[in-house]
Amino acid sequence: MKKVLVALLLIGVAYARFLDGIAIIVDNEPITTYEIEQTAQNLHIPKKEAIDLLIQKKLEAAQTKKLGISVSDFEVQNAIDDFARSKGMDIFSLREAIESKGLSWEEYKKSFKEQLLRKKLYQAIAKLQSKAPSEQQLREYYQNHPQEFEVAKKVHIFKYISPSKEVLAKIAQNPLYQPQNPALLQKGEEVVDIQKVNPQFATLLSQIPEGHFGPILPIGDRYMLIYVDKKEGKESIPFEEAKSYILKKLAESTRGKNVKEYFQKLKASANIKIVRLP
Repeated sequence: MKKVLVALLLIGVAYARFLDGIAIIVDNEPITTYEIEQTAQNLHIPKKEAIDLLIQKKLEAAQTKKLGISVSDFEVQNAIDDFARSKGMDIFSLREAIESKGLSWEEYKKSFKEQLLRKKLYQAIAKLQSKAPSEQQLREYYQNHPQEFEVAKKVHIFKYISPSKEVLAKIAQNPLYQPQNPALLQKGEEVVDIQKVNPQFATLLSQIPEGHFGPILPIGDRYMLIYVDKKEGKESIPFEEAKSYILKKLAESTRGKNVKEYFQKLKASANIKIVRLP
């Protein structure tokens, strides 16, 4: 009997300490003072920002569960493989680099999974919140961005190919950049006949203005960056043919705003109790 009483006393003390460590409760989910202090310290941010971040994470976790969003180990592995290639590394070299910094490989994979879950969650919310623009809004975009609907017969381009996404990102910032290892970069120029390439590539080139770089594209186990120098024989795409592109463009531009507003409403309606602040 005495042992039972001692055990109950210890449990009570442990529970009291747990309660003493709670700073905020978000819809019955606790945030401790330790979490706040560690987040602020690790991210080098004020405690107020750490609190906002942790509340956001609690809301995200609840929505991830509510919407049935999940990420498989296979998806995580593929994402890490892609990231390693973007750095010009294989998975083994990446793991070695991570562990050489004193970081746990399992924790690193866990953070990758969290990023993928968040990405899926935001995509799902953006889809739920999206509203089809009116015909007038589509026409206004078409009229205000005429350069986006010009199709050239020929496009003079410069191509940069690398196993490292990071190298191409630096070139996009500074075209004169040269990596120390020449094997990390191949360059070339080409005049592309739009009528003789596949439609996806033709669409891409038509969307890149003269004197600008396009997005970094995956090509097998490498990446490609394109710079459009000039276009010849320009023609305008009719509005009706451009509508699907405009719909996609407007959806992309409002995605971040929709997600932000969604969580602002969630936070406003959530049951958030301040117990104590560190």
